[in-house]
Amino acid sequence: MRWRALCQPALTLSVVMLVTACSGGLGTAKADFRKGRIAEAKTELLALEPESRTWGNQRRAEYALYRGLVHHSLGDRAAAGVWLAEAKALEDAQPHTLGEDDRVRLKLALESLSSSTAPASP
Repeated sequence: MRWRALCQPALTLSVVMLVTACSGGLGTAKADFRKGRIAEAKTELLALEPESRTWGNQRRAEYALYRGLVHHSLGDRAAAGVWLAEAKALEDAQPHTLGEDDRVRLKLALESLSSSTAPASP
């Protein structure tokens, strides 16, 4: 019983460290974006680009989404459109690749891009 009490905190810390390590830079970039630290998120995402090309669809879709959201937030509509289109293509090819909250973010960002490119009503 005493052994378990001594080892439990170490085991919990190990699990937390493993989860944090797995989310890595993408998790940090997403957190920075959500906290409004757009410039930091962009820097982190740019650094991850070469590595992101080797990721599976789920993680690559998240990367493309947040890369698009960052560009959109910075007013770079052309780059935002490219990245959001990639995220949408991955989501369309395999539904639920993105989590529900991220699917909503993607939908709203794409709507925002399309509505602001539509011609003004007479």
